[in-house]
Amino acid sequence: MDCFFSVLYSADYKCVLCGEEAFDEKLLCGSCFKNISLCKGEFYVEKENLCIKFYSVAYYSKSIKEMIIRLKYKRDFLCAEVLGNLMYNYIMKNNIKFDEITFVPMEKGDLKRRGYNQSKLLANELSKRIKLPVKEYLEKNSKTSDQIGLNGKMRWQNLSSAFTACNEKAILNRKIILVDDVFTTGATGFYCAKNLISNGAKSVIVLTAAKSSI
Repeated sequence: MDCFFSVLYSADYKCVLCGEEAFDEKLLCGSCFKNISLCKGEFYVEKENLCIKFYSVAYYSKSIKEMIIRLKYKRDFLCAEVLGNLMYNYIMKNNIKFDEITFVPMEKGDLKRRGYNQSKLLANELSKRIKLPVKEYLEKNSKTSDQIGLNGKMRWQNLSSAFTACNEKAILNRKIILVDDVFTTGATGFYCAKNLISNGAKSVIVLTAAKSSI
């Protein structure tokens, strides 16, 4: 009888990518999930006498790449839900500890044009699952050149003075996880983390949904 009612009243879950039946609230079918290449363990970015720990959930390819593009450019907010769930599972699997969640900010003009910050959406999805607050601790204080088309050195120069910490008193002695969508060179996460640490954060870990290369 339980099986009968579970079929009769089951939710109509559809895969966010292909539209096939997903069978549960994860919103990905088995085939699309198999196309995700998960990352293993942490990695580090060391520069300017500072070493920042990074984690990325999966490589930027196939299903992950499509979800990020849909979220970032097509307002597909269900993709944020799926990515947020993957990020939560990754945190639990790797036993990553922190007090608060923050995110990589957007320049005000860019935010107004797009209407939302995809990194903040991911942070909010993570917050729902892990029951820790999202704090706005950073501002992007200058409009930088588009990172697309820039080589590694130019990306670092482009972002070296782009971010500023705000609400400094609240940052003091906090263990913070910084959320972003994609790791490319690490420049964005590094300079955001550097500002948080310079303003008193006890530790900062950067977590991205995707990593651009193996």
